[in-house]
Amino acid sequence: MTDNCFDNQPHENVDNCPNEEISGGLATTLFHIPVAFVETFTLPTATTLEGRLTIAAAGIVPKTGKGWKSIDVLVDENELKAPLIGNKGNKKLTSEVGIYIPGFKKKTIGFIDAFKNTPTIYAIPDANGQIWIVGTKLLPAFIDSADPTSGKTMADNSGAPATIKSNAKLYAYDGEITVTPDTP
Repeated sequence: MTDNCFDNQPHENVDNCPNEEISGGLATTLFHIPVAFVETFTLPTATTLEGRLTIAAAGIVPKTGKGWKSIDVLVDENELKAPLIGNKGNKKLTSEVGIYIPGFKKKTIGFIDAFKNTPTIYAIPDANGQIWIVGTKLLPAFIDSADPTSGKTMADNSGAPATIKSNAKLYAYDGEITVTPDTP
């Protein structure tokens, strides 16, 4: 008899303590690295509920001389999502982050122009300190939409709201992000 593919399905409690402080929101720094600059990207192999989504500390290694860069994003204007897509019996998790890059500036619009079709990996910490990864080396993230605006009035936000999406599931990263300085 053939083994049932669900025999090894993780079956764990998903508990939540009402007294545990769980904050919503994201940090105000988004990190990014083009896939072409990544030497190794090791996906998780664990099967526990948390382990199946957790990239180990040394799991993302940039190529020599390459590294992460950062983008300041507007506070309270960013959101991370893990949408479930597909038909019944064939569902998959994907990942996306909605951001707002402040400032209708040359560098803001230049970033969108340069990265609009660049396969990239993005990372952003949530308000609880967990770093989340959107995109992998195999299934990178892309800027899905961006709408830079100057705003109409002094009270309006000036900058670029953008949505970044990947067909890869959302991963937690237990490593640290080190930003490489710009070189002239």
